[in-house]
Amino acid sequence: MVSSANSLLEERRARQRPVIGSSKTYVLGESDAEAERLRVLDEVYGKTSRALLQRVGLRTGWRCADLGCGPGHIALWLAEQVGATGHVTGVDRAELFVNLARSSAHQRGFHHAHFTEADAIAPPLTDATFDLVYSRCLLSHLPDPLLVLRRMTALAKPRGAIVVEDIDCGGGFAQPESPARMRHLEMYQAIVRRHGGDPLLGRKLPRLFRAAGLTEIHIEIVTPVEPVAAVKRLYPLTLARLKPALLKAGLATDAEVDALIADLHALADDSSKTVSSCPLVQVSARRPA
Repeated sequence: MVSSANSLLEERRARQRPVIGSSKTYVLGESDAEAERLRVLDEVYGKTSRALLQRVGLRTGWRCADLGCGPGHIALWLAEQVGATGHVTGVDRAELFVNLARSSAHQRGFHHAHFTEADAIAPPLTDATFDLVYSRCLLSHLPDPLLVLRRMTALAKPRGAIVVEDIDCGGGFAQPESPARMRHLEMYQAIVRRHGGDPLLGRKLPRLFRAAGLTEIHIEIVTPVEPVAAVKRLYPLTLARLKPALLKAGLATDAEVDALIADLHALADDSSKTVSSCPLVQVSARRPA
């Protein structure tokens, strides 16, 4: 009887734990507002992401996987690049984002792009079948990024490319500096850590790539700067998405968050102030032959 009770207790605890790689660990949530924020994020970083993927040798006919693909901004671009002789699989835990990506693929006639609702830690994909395995701003939200990076490595063919881009919220600047921006970053770091992530993961990516046994490791850091309007706008949009989690955790009051969002929108509207994004660390490597 004791053993049975312990088993039931453990089963209950397991149901309550966040699934690694699931939307339950994603502090920014699943909503139309978050889909819009992800569109703005792609407007900020997308140009450099696409340039990075071209540098690793992306070509027609490649098989590509995008883990944590969101609404599919990069995955759909990959589908365009690899053409009908290639294949792109996007994986995301959020049903809303997967459906948005599928709809976009259908509208564009990309029959070689498929999107699957699944955890990044255990995507229903076959090992050693992809020329490119990619993620952007995924690993920093997960409790065990090395585990996911090793899974990404397993999915790649021998000599296949593994490319990860992730944020480092310990950088960036405003001139003159904005107290609202600094407070926002402080809140972002605190709440991501509470959800099991690492807001400073970007700087740790090279070490993780070495630990995963990858070779030919290349590192770049990009920090887009205003006058790209989206750079400034991303700050208040992100804080607005964090608000429910911040209030639930008791890290801020409703009035404080609303005031900061207003200040950040005012910063975005002020053409006299220069603002950068947080640095995005880009790391590419190869699976050993």
